[in-house]
Amino acid sequence: MLSALARWCGRHRKLVVLLWVLLAAGLLAGARVVDGSTADEVAVPGSDSEAANALLSAADVFGQQSSQLVLTAPRGQHVDSPELQAAAREAADAVSAVAGVGTVPGPGEPSPDRTAVRFSVPLDAGVTADKALGQRVLDAAKPARAAGMDVALGGVLGRQLSALNSRPSEIIGIVAALVVLLLAFGSAVAALLPVVTALLVVVGGLAGLDMLKSAVSIPDVAPTLAAMIGLGVGVDYTLFLVGKQRRLLAMGLPVPDAVGRTAQSAGAAVVFAGATVVVAISGLMLTGVDFVSWLGWSSALLVAGAVASAVTLTPAVLAMAGERLGRGRPAAATDEALDRSVWGRLASWSAHRPVTVAVASAVVLLGLGAPTLALRLGQSDAGDRGTDQQTVLHYKAVAAAWGPGENGPLTVVITDPAQVEPAVATLRGTRGVASVSPPRPLPSGAVSLRVVPTTAPSDPATDDLVARLRDEVLPNVGEAHVGGGTATRIDLANRITERLPWLILIVIGVAGVLLLLAFRSVVLPIKAALMNIVSVCAAYGVVTAVFQWGWGAGLLGLDGPVPIDSYVPMVLFAVLFGLSMDYEVFLLSAIQEHWARTGDNRVAVRRGLAETGGVITSAALIMVCVFASFVLVDNPTVKIFGLGLATAIVIDATITRCLLVPATMVLLGRWNWWLPRWLDRLLPHVLDHRAAEPEPVVSVTTLETQGQKQH
Repeated sequence: MLSALARWCGRHRKLVVLLWVLLAAGLLAGARVVDGSTADEVAVPGSDSEAANALLSAADVFGQQSSQLVLTAPRGQHVDSPELQAAAREAADAVSAVAGVGTVPGPGEPSPDRTAVRFSVPLDAGVTADKALGQRVLDAAKPARAAGMDVALGGVLGRQLSALNSRPSEIIGIVAALVVLLLAFGSAVAALLPVVTALLVVVGGLAGLDMLKSAVSIPDVAPTLAAMIGLGVGVDYTLFLVGKQRRLLAMGLPVPDAVGRTAQSAGAAVVFAGATVVVAISGLMLTGVDFVSWLGWSSALLVAGAVASAVTLTPAVLAMAGERLGRGRPAAATDEALDRSVWGRLASWSAHRPVTVAVASAVVLLGLGAPTLALRLGQSDAGDRGTDQQTVLHYKAVAAAWGPGENGPLTVVITDPAQVEPAVATLRGTRGVASVSPPRPLPSGAVSLRVVPTTAPSDPATDDLVARLRDEVLPNVGEAHVGGGTATRIDLANRITERLPWLILIVIGVAGVLLLLAFRSVVLPIKAALMNIVSVCAAYGVVTAVFQWGWGAGLLGLDGPVPIDSYVPMVLFAVLFGLSMDYEVFLLSAIQEHWARTGDNRVAVRRGLAETGGVITSAALIMVCVFASFVLVDNPTVKIFGLGLATAIVIDATITRCLLVPATMVLLGRWNWWLPRWLDRLLPHVLDHRAAEPEPVVSVTTLETQGQKQH
């Protein structure tokens, strides 16, 4: 089926390319028409925080469309001086005059030490909070700035002004990919094809996400993570197809036949690899939390686009490139050439000492993964960023003037109004509580209390306070719920801890079934799962050492250790397990082709690694450059994803895939391909590796001297 589809796309190449360009252009146009924005609201179904937040949302206590302007007096001065009072009032009036902004209530709320004052900035009904509006509000606060006061804008407008900008990282990744591809192929045509097709997928996919933002709540970090993964797999999938096409052209096949054969073997491997990535990432929906689910679905959307591009757009551009694709560094056209290549010699060296290679690789991987045992999860906040973004400036200004707990207040909802007074008295006497606001009645008859902790949202002591309120304090005053952003994040951490084992089991199970269908072996899926888990643990170890222990954190633009959000390990597992399967499928598909032709397991392993080692290494180097470039993004969570993914790919493509996997396959021998007869009769024949690659009839040199083409 894939071969027929590729041949059709090759014959109608101009139409296929035009349709892809029109699709990307249409999505871009739609994204400009549809208004939408990312958000970091989290709801954990069935949790205590959800019960509280549901009552609060009905009363609009959260004020999701509101913002806050904080004006801080110059050092040694106070905001109640006549000059600063006048400047603050003038700034508030100017902000009220901005189109789309409601009346800013005065005179503002001064801090207890009178070093700062804050104003609520309401937005008119129907107004979209965007970056332009936030900038106009900041500009309107010029009178306060002229008086020497520091200005910080928080809330929805502050988040818009501080939106993540991953464009520089994407450019770095693209340039790095071009350089690697030029070095690998020695041909501009072969180097440009993977980059151009990947760009088309990423641009169209991100535009599609922009359109979805108007209908669903997509996390701030989701488009950046999706761009990171989409760009990496988009280049990798096309690179794998280009490498196969070049080898078939070197063997003397005409371009149309080579396009069909490439889709039949490498294209099928890409489909299975992409399906595994999509399944693994989509497994995040098992949390039952939309915030985490959309982290997976956003990336899965771009991976699916990369697979669709690989089986339709790539065959079209391969047909367009024609024989020019074979220029540059020649591809190995025969098995003897594979044996003589650098990767062939490395594979031969590894195959002759499999025990030594397997043990040494395992020791290195276990050493890298050892810090994982000390992994401690928390929740990050704006205070972990050492930048001049508005959300960071606002966080620091509030923490300095009102205390760190003001950045993560808790909201206690008491269902029985008669219990409010004893609840307030009890809460004010609770250790870890800085203040309790006056009660506020809700439409449901319940009452809400704003409880400010003495510690920051990311401080473990705040987690302890929430647990103490729920388990010890509030049960004494009747039915009550603890909500707010901080409490919700704590519930999210608990939910992830509860669901993570199920995610791991289901993802491994589904991926194993896909590999079973693809390679008709019981042993290979089990071995692949074990290899991938080892690679993921090694990546966890590096993330723990850098971000939790602070080893080299300064090199990444951080002031020191930062909390690792509870959802990060789950997302990393899903993404890394899927990406690791990419290289596993590419390597195993080549090994199985040689196994089907020779029946010699050692020879098949050696030649499979020789054929794919260069492509896998080039693909991994591109992914590492793409992922590592996102360390430059000014967000600790993105830095964790970037370093974690880059580290895992380095480990997986070198130690695991090129050393440990071939060594274990040599040791297993014919057991690699064992399949019970009853299962063999039940399973469909999805891939036919025996016909994937023909034996070359003559060498390339003979073809050139005879001036003929034979196949």
